[in-house]
Amino acid sequence: MKKITLISSLLVSVGLSTIASAGHHEGPTIGALEGYFCNIKDDKNMSDVMAVANEWNDWVGPNTTAQYNAWVLQPHTSNKQDFPYDYFWLGNSPSHEVMGTAQDEWMSKGTDLSKKWDEIETCGSHQLMSGIIARPFKAESKKAIVQINGCKFNDDKGLGDLMMADAEWNKKMDEADMPGGIFRWFPEAGGARDEDKDVYNIYITNTLAERGKAHDMVLHDGGASINATYGEVMTCDMPRIYTSTYVGGKNPE
Repeated sequence: MKKITLISSLLVSVGLSTIASAGHHEGPTIGALEGYFCNIKDDKNMSDVMAVANEWNDWVGPNTTAQYNAWVLQPHTSNKQDFPYDYFWLGNSPSHEVMGTAQDEWMSKGTDLSKKWDEIETCGSHQLMSGIIARPFKAESKKAIVQINGCKFNDDKGLGDLMMADAEWNKKMDEADMPGGIFRWFPEAGGARDEDKDVYNIYITNTLAERGKAHDMVLHDGGASINATYGEVMTCDMPRIYTSTYVGGKNPE
């Protein structure tokens, strides 16, 4: 965690590890997300980050009541101008109320551990989002590959149009046996004032090879199929790729 820490994983009580059980033919699953975007201090490295993350995981069980899971994401294919951070911490709770409870508990009980985060990094951005699972991801381990790009709805288009397009694309993925899961993140608080993205498109696979396989499948027809599905709904920027590691959390019975 960091500062108000806790950072929501990837949607609803579902994070990269628990998402596997959801059915993508059901209605959308909505959850609360938060992210901290951080740079590691010069005399520290990712090993220090993971060490404190392990301490946080030990702390969160006996000290909190709210459901909350977290991941650490590091850039794999990106541009420093677009992502001027060493990593970001992504947390998830099943609702914004539960997320708020997790944050309240961190602020009231996590002072000592928060100081350890402050010793190793500076986090220049804290954002809150809502998320929808468009296609569940079947995680095979605590690690995953996460591709992210920002999208803006075209004129007269919105969430309903996106959900219909997602349903169509799900069928195509099923027919082609294309790997991966799809999430939608909707920015709500803490972003830049000039933020112009309506939704972030999140594509998740277990490995870079799986991501490459899906990319090859999309390119097979020159991108015509995916453009026919989403082209009228939204316009998206260049994707970035991150490696993700699940670092733990709290999942009350």
